[in-house]
Amino acid sequence: MSPVTRDQEAVESTGTWRTIAPGPAELDPRGYARRRTLMERGLAILVPVALISLWQLLAGAGVLESNYFPPPSDIAASWADLLASGVYQESVLASLSRIVSGYLLGTSCAVALGMVIGSVRLLRVALEPTISALYTVPKLAILPLLLLIFGLGETSKILLVALTCFFVVLINTIDAVSSVSPRYHDVGRSCGASRWSTLVHITLPAALPQTLTGMRIASGLAVIVIVGAEFVAADAGLGFLVWNSWNLGVPEHMYVGIVSISLIGVIVGLVLRGVEWLLTPWNR
Repeated sequence: MSPVTRDQEAVESTGTWRTIAPGPAELDPRGYARRRTLMERGLAILVPVALISLWQLLAGAGVLESNYFPPPSDIAASWADLLASGVYQESVLASLSRIVSGYLLGTSCAVALGMVIGSVRLLRVALEPTISALYTVPKLAILPLLLLIFGLGETSKILLVALTCFFVVLINTIDAVSSVSPRYHDVGRSCGASRWSTLVHITLPAALPQTLTGMRIASGLAVIVIVGAEFVAADAGLGFLVWNSWNLGVPEHMYVGIVSISLIGVIVGLVLRGVEWLLTPWNR
């Protein structure tokens, strides 16, 4: 009987023993993992490059209307003009400062409160309906109220981002904490762990993966909501850049803002994945 490939199995005609030849992953696991990682990263880069190239080709051939879909080369030239004038840096810094400030405020409060609510059943039962009801309210619908109370300054926009992030992270944290197996707590108590030690060394690590997932989701929502707020209540920022470019009829600048918003979302997501990788080594 001769060995077969990994994806094929041959059964001996005289018995039930099967011989499976080792595949590339078994023969050279490190090399296989390295090649697979390079291939995945290459595909992640190749797809957007191919789409941009196709866009450039169709726009250059006149298939796409330049008033709506200007060629990427024209967008890149407008990007350079905005950089030279300093308008782009001002817009990015304005949006980033609001996103970071609101995100840190909302997520830190949500994690702390979620740990408490998730650990106390009576609080969870009492507050979950109210939290669910408030979560479903579109946060941009609260913007006029925030503007009425805090005015057109930075406070209203930062609080809008904070509220958006708060409820997403809060719900995920409560669910993560309440889902921790009671057996873990029993083991901690049997070893003489205090309530604080149990919370820090058992509950928090067990709830961390789902909490970090909620924080990643919240980061994307933070970018979305700040752009919407900057459409109507800002004189600087990427959302204002997109809206003002539309009003002035400059689609190239509008696309610069749209692409920049996407890049911020991607970068923030990668940073949070790196944080998750560092904080949860058992999930690697």
